This record gives sequence, structure tokens and C-alpha cells, in this order.
Amino acid sequence: MILAATRTHLPRNLAVSGWLATSGMLAVICLATGCGRSELGYKPNSLHAASLTREGTDQNPISIAKKASEVVETWFGNIDQPKWPTDQVGLADQVLRMDCVERCAGPVGRGIDKVERGLFRKHCVSCHGLSGDGLGPAAMLLEPYPRDFRRGTFKFKSTPVGKKPTREDIHRTLHDGIPGTAMPSFRALDESEEFAKDVEDLVHYVRFLAIRGEVERRLISLHVREGVELESNSQRMQEVLVQVVQKWADSPDDVLVIPETPDYFQTPSDDSDHAQRIEKGKTLFESELTACVKCHGPTGAGDGKSQDFDEWTKDWTILAGIDPKHPKDWKEMKPFGALKPVLSKPRNFHWGAYHGGKSPSEIFKRIVLGIEGTPMPPVARAHNGNPGLTDQEIWDLVYYVMHLEDR
Repeated sequence: MILAATRTHLPRNLAVSGWLATSGMLAVICLATGCGRSELGYKPNSLHAASLTREGTDQNPISIAKKASEVVETWFGNIDQPKWPTDQVGLADQVLRMDCVERCAGPVGRGIDKVERGLFRKHCVSCHGLSGDGLGPAAMLLEPYPRDFRRGTFKFKSTPVGKKPTREDIHRTLHDGIPGTAMPSFRALDESEEFAKDVEDLVHYVRFLAIRGEVERRLISLHVREGVELESNSQRMQEVLVQVVQKWADSPDDVLVIPETPDYFQTPSDDSDHAQRIEKGKTLFESELTACVKCHGPTGAGDGKSQDFDEWTKDWTILAGIDPKHPKDWKEMKPFGALKPVLSKPRNFHWGAYHGGKSPSEIFKRIVLGIEGTPMPPVARAHNGNPGLTDQEIWDLVYYVMHLEDR
């Protein structure tokens, strides 16, 4: 499945080398997944350290990233034997289950109990990498690039910008996949009797990687910006750990309550009602209040004039004083794990391939919450006395967007 997705993105002039490319990819993937006890480990986040130390400092990003990684390892364990920092924070049960994390970590195989382990390496590492950094063997061939979990930022969720996704949000992404990208659906696993638990276990491991990675990033930032020593017994460092974990524990309290989907999405309405809703939605789509056409274009074909990079790219380019449009500038970050900056493409609604789901409620959610980490902002909603679109107007906008698929 991964190989099929990879070959789809190979240039035409490499088609004749398809067999060689596939063979080479297999070799790389085998090295990444492993068959026995591995000497592999979580990679230090050198790219984040390099982006913070690029200007106005003579600090060594490689050394900083390595020290931060060592601190994080004392709390979260290594790639084959993960653990939870129980002595520093006791919220494990509210955030994830370590038995699920342990099953997903390490090499692929079965123990005496016949339980399959190493699920992350089996299903995810080719794209997302061993560290969850989005730098798996296939990453550079894919567009969009696989997600780097370490930033703690997730696109498709039921919580506002700045809040963490729930378990159900991540499960939904794994179950449904992300249409129009190389991210496959794990629906077959989820609905099988033998492998049904695999998807839920992967949810816990993704959360583990995100928590671990965000803690690591914040430790690096704290050291570079404030000079706090990278030591596991540092009170400031432990405060960072608690803050990150607490945000994940709070995520169920921040879920958007979606009003009931109007019946006319399910049952055909007469032509006059249909045309009226389309016109209302079109007016909103073209309005300054929603600004949809700036990115998605006047016909919703994704050809608007506003083009931008996502937050993962801006992290190590614009925020570090690098112009992502100039190869001479951004290539200095390649040794630290940077991939070529690619513009975040607005959705072409005519394709009907909605990355976050195509049900009316999911599109409502994307409009109200935005898509975190991307140029797609949340719309102003008239809620709790705040000015903005009413829920009915948002449903009209949803109706119009879904109508564009038929054009």
C-alpha cells in the first residue's frame, strides 16, 4: 500500500526504473522496521534546535538537540522500551494507556503470548518515521508530506485551534484515512475481529509520540531562549512536562458541540428550496466575512490568489529568518532534516476529496474550527454573544461547498 502510493508520486521519467525504485524502497523500509532487537532510537530534534540557534547565537544545535533528547529519554524511555514519567506527572490514565504504547513500540514480531507487537513500525514508519517526525523513507516522495507529530499540532479534530485532539479524533483519522493523500484508511483493521484492537493501540502511541516530541521541542526552546540547563531534575523542565501532558488531559473538555444536521442534507428538497440554499451559500462563500475565495478561488477550484506555507514549514523557515521560496536559503537546513518547502494547497471542492471527511457535520466542523497548522482559519461564529455567522448560515455554506462536487 505504501509502495503503491510512493510510485504514484514518482516522476514520469523514472517510470522505467519503477522496479529498482521499489526494490530500493523495500530495502530502506526493512532497515527501518527491523526484525529483531534494534539499535535504532528516537532521533534528536536537530531541526528545531537549528531553527532557534541560526541567528544571534553561537550555540551548537546538534549538541543541544542531543542533550534534550537524553532528558526526554529519562522520562519517556527509549524506542524499544517506552515508559511514562510517573514520578513527574501522574496523568497517564487520563491521556493514554501504556500497555497500548508498549505494544506499538519496538520491532515487529510476536512474543510467547502470540500477541503481535511493533505495530507502528509495521503500519506507519515508512511515512512518519521511527520518531514520528514525518521523515520516513517514503516522505520526500509524497505530497503533502507525512505529518510530524512532534509539534503536537493536528489538523482534523473536534477541538479549537490551540487545543489537543481527542482519542476519537485520531481514531477517526486512522479509520477513515485522509482522502486525496497517501494516508490510507485502516477501516479493514478496525472492523476485523482479529485486528480490531490494533487501531486503538496506535491511537495511544501517536499521542505518546506527540507528547514526547512536544516536550522535547519545548525543552530546546527553553534552553536556547532562557538559558535553562537541560537536566531532567530541573524544576523548569519538569514544569514544561506537566504543562504539555495537562493540555492533552484537558482535550475532552474542549470538544465542539455541533448542532443537529438539517434534514435537507439527507432527503431531497424541491428545486426552489435547493436553489435558494445554493444562492445563500454562494453569497457567503464570496463574502469578505468568510474570505473563502481568497484561497479556494471564485469557483471553489482551489485556485485562489492567496498561497501560503503550513506551520510545520514556517517553524524552521520564516520564524528562523529563512525565505522558504529561495532554495539557497532553506537548503542550509537540509542537514538537520528539512524537506523542500511546499505550499499548502487549498482544497479543490470539485474533486469531492475532503481531507477531514465529507459528511455535513465534518465540513461544519472544518469551517467553525479551521484546520490547525494550515492557512485555513476558523470562521467567526455568532455564538455566546459573539458576532459572526449563525449556525444556519454555516449550514448554508456547507450546503454550497458540497454542491460544488457535482459541478
